[in-house]
Amino acid sequence: HKGSGAVADAEAGSFVHRPDTWDSMAADYEALAEPFTRQYAQRALELAGNVRPGERVLDVAAGTGALTLAAARAGARVLATDFAPGMVALLANRLRTGGFDRAGCEARVMDGQALDLPDGGFDVAFSIFGVMLFPDHRKGLAELARVLRPGGRAVVAVWTREEGAGPAPILLAAFRALFPARAVPPFPPGMARLKHSEQLAEDMRTAGMRDIRVTTVGGVWTAPSAEWVARNADRLYRHSPLYAALDEEDRRRLREAIRERLSGGGGGEVRIEAPAHVGVGYR
Repeated sequence: HKGSGAVADAEAGSFVHRPDTWDSMAADYEALAEPFTRQYAQRALELAGNVRPGERVLDVAAGTGALTLAAARAGARVLATDFAPGMVALLANRLRTGGFDRAGCEARVMDGQALDLPDGGFDVAFSIFGVMLFPDHRKGLAELARVLRPGGRAVVAVWTREEGAGPAPILLAAFRALFPARAVPPFPPGMARLKHSEQLAEDMRTAGMRDIRVTTVGGVWTAPSAEWVARNADRLYRHSPLYAALDEEDRRRLREAIRERLSGGGGGEVRIEAPAHVGVGYR
């Protein structure tokens, strides 16, 4: 799931690992994050050689469904899984509304580290910015490999920065400038490790995949203006432990710091480059 990337708090990322964190933001995620992550989902499909009608596709940590819906439109039979019931409910409704449920597509609540699925049942398995956030990303990668048929493809997208991408680095930079004496605890270990392309390839190989190719792809996060980012900070950042832990006065100060930081480049649209690694391997 989760395209904007979350910074871990002192509880070792427990905030990120709670389903209710993501349940509460499902609608905002669809509106604000999915348009950003959709560009990477499309690139992941292309790097996987696309999907064909009738292929069985698994989308792990599917969120609100950027990858799922693109694969469904291509004619694949997609099973989307996520550990957050709110995300799954929203995506299941989108599949029904689009008529994709009648083509065999569905969404289920499931732990990506212990998928309730038999071995070898899928042609392609994706995780777009999901496995990197798991408490144990290696278990997530091993599960992707396990459920693939021999020769099936696994596709994993991760950020190239451990703090994530899009609005997340803006938050971190403003926080550090405003509160220099406050410690920033470690990031989720999967994000800190998999930002290195060679370590992504190594962990995919250890999980049981072969012929791994990692491609660094470009992307851009945009916002209408610095004022818009500051005004929508509660929606953009409430999933971040750094932001959630602040009192209202400190949040106000942080919003102002974000506005000033983004206004430094002049007025108008905010554009932030956001590269990602996409690893493709075979079972």
